[in-house]
Amino acid sequence: MHDIPFFDHEPVRREFVRWADEIGSDDPYVSNDLPGLQDVLRAHFLVVDYFYGKQSGLGGIGPKSMDLLHSALYRPYVSLGGVNKWRTSFERAATLIYGIVCDHPFHDANKRTGLLTLLLFFNKTSRIPIIGQRELEDFAVDIADHKLDKYPRYRSIKKSGRKDSEVLFIADHIERKSRKIDRTNYSITYRELDRILHKFGYKLDNPSGNYIDLIRAEQRRKIFSWGKKEQVDVKLAQIGFPGWKSQVNAGAVKTIRKAARLSAEDGFDSKTFYQGADPTQSIIAEYAAPLERLAFR
Repeated sequence: MHDIPFFDHEPVRREFVRWADEIGSDDPYVSNDLPGLQDVLRAHFLVVDYFYGKQSGLGGIGPKSMDLLHSALYRPYVSLGGVNKWRTSFERAATLIYGIVCDHPFHDANKRTGLLTLLLFFNKTSRIPIIGQRELEDFAVDIADHKLDKYPRYRSIKKSGRKDSEVLFIADHIERKSRKIDRTNYSITYRELDRILHKFGYKLDNPSGNYIDLIRAEQRRKIFSWGKKEQVDVKLAQIGFPGWKSQVNAGAVKTIRKAARLSAEDGFDSKTFYQGADPTQSIIAEYAAPLERLAFR
């Protein structure tokens, strides 16, 4: 049974399920620092779903070739004489992104899927970009167009005669242009927060006027009644609500966790609370603008 993310568009959901069934649950490529086959497939379909029907340059859905997709995912694990070709997590991430962006394993949105894969790598390794979204977008285009000569460090690597100079430069670039973070608050969307809250018996409901309520269902008898208990929705808190696909700010999450008694003081640290949270949709929401522009570059 696959963990099927929420899709707004049924054609995208059906196509995701079809490919997920074909791939199966075994993922030989997933690791502690790299997205695996299912992660990349999920990222592709979620970014397609986000822009579906928005005139955002989608020419097709899903993998164009499973051989190309497997080839891209296998690149980080290539060995020569029993020795891994790529020595660092940055080199492994770089060659994976290069394979997705340049080998076009999907019908469309390869640059967007590649950029999202890079952001998922940052997420898995608790890193954050220290450059702007536009610069990340331009970098994805430069990789796709093989126009890295504009970067002095690439020219230096290339001049040294080292093989795979493009991948080595990408690895160097993504390491220098990111930093470690202390992730005490995870980046999630309202939909993902609602999914987490359901596990603890709460929900987000009654969206109105850019606000939404934190609700807990309780069994109560009617006033002055000894009859059967009825389920009653009890409002515990209210937070701002720009939409299900938007990111929840740290203050709103803090309000929710405190009202639901799911904070660290109540015995629920961040790891316990966020366990199983999918960062993909939140990353798409945060980087929606550059992901959309990549369709036309």
